[in-house]
Amino acid sequence: MNRKLLSIFTMFLLLSISVWGCSSNETQSLEAKFKDIMNENEIPFNSIWHFEIKDNVIIVFYEEEQTLNLGFIENKQDNEWKWVTGSGSIDIQDGGYIATAEMGLPFYITAVVNSDENTKEVVVQDEIAKLVQVSPQKKVWFAFTDKPANGIDIKEMK
Repeated sequence: MNRKLLSIFTMFLLLSISVWGCSSNETQSLEAKFKDIMNENEIPFNSIWHFEIKDNVIIVFYEEEQTLNLGFIENKQDNEWKWVTGSGSIDIQDGGYIATAEMGLPFYITAVVNSDENTKEVVVQDEIAKLVQVSPQKKVWFAFTDKPANGIDIKEMK
């Protein structure tokens, strides 16, 4: 009985490691692809903080000269990728937000940079924003909404 449990545990562990390894490699190759697309379109950037795939659009959160910017890459047929546009910028030190305007996308996104370490959660139009923390000093919250947000639609919870 113990041998059977050990066998099952070993198989589970190997499968978990294999799935984790594939996911990590895929993420790295996607990020490299997005960097290539940004370079081809002469988009200046220092680093990519995060990317999020929604519908047929990849939202790239990228840093350039102490600002956080959003870029939109469309996934066409047969893995053909196309840079669509960039949207606004937020000073990483001072904080602020970007809310997408009408860009022909099937959704709106609001990104919030806040250096206040007491902020535990950000809510945009009653949607709890997702937190991406690149380092203790570099973090962004973002939420997808049905309509564009403005400053009064954003609540920081402490």
